[in-house]
Amino acid sequence: MERQKNAQISARIPIPLKKLIGKYISIDTHINESDFIRDALREKIQRDAPQLYENLFRERTESG
Repeated sequence: MERQKNAQISARIPIPLKKLIGKYISIDTHINESDFIRDALREKIQRDAPQLYENLFRERTESG
């Protein structure tokens, strides 16, 4: 099984939002901020562009 390659994205957010994310993580199932952000991005794309989201998984299964 081929290991998935990762890329890094950096973004500046207001301190109150960072604190809110930290509070949310403490009561949710996310491990850390990175896990939360990855999940939030997936949910946003799945909700707003479902065809793009489906294509991502179709490409993974066809190449693997």
